[in-house]
Amino acid sequence: MSNPDLLSATKALARIDLSDEDATLELMIAAAQADVLAAAGYTLAEGASLPSDLAYAICDQAAMLFDARGGTEDRPMGLSLAASRIVSRYRGVRVCLPTSE
Repeated sequence: MSNPDLLSATKALARIDLSDEDATLELMIAAAQADVLAAAGYTLAEGASLPSDLAYAICDQAAMLFDARGGTEDRPMGLSLAASRIVSRYRGVRVCLPTSE
């Protein structure tokens, strides 16, 4: 999904009709993409497209950041609920067994 696609999907998810805050929303999408991909441990190859579930997680995270804009507190900590559930599918689980010496 390209950046214009993420912008239109995020605007639809957050129910934003006007384009007055597109520049702000694009910054939030970039921050959300960095957060989601880092949490998932996913590296996006040059020219590759995002999996659709990660693209939705980015849109949901950006919508959460947009909803919290202008508040008296800093940006929300952590991922949105939907983004954290999607990201958990990409994280590997390691089992560390005790070594017998």
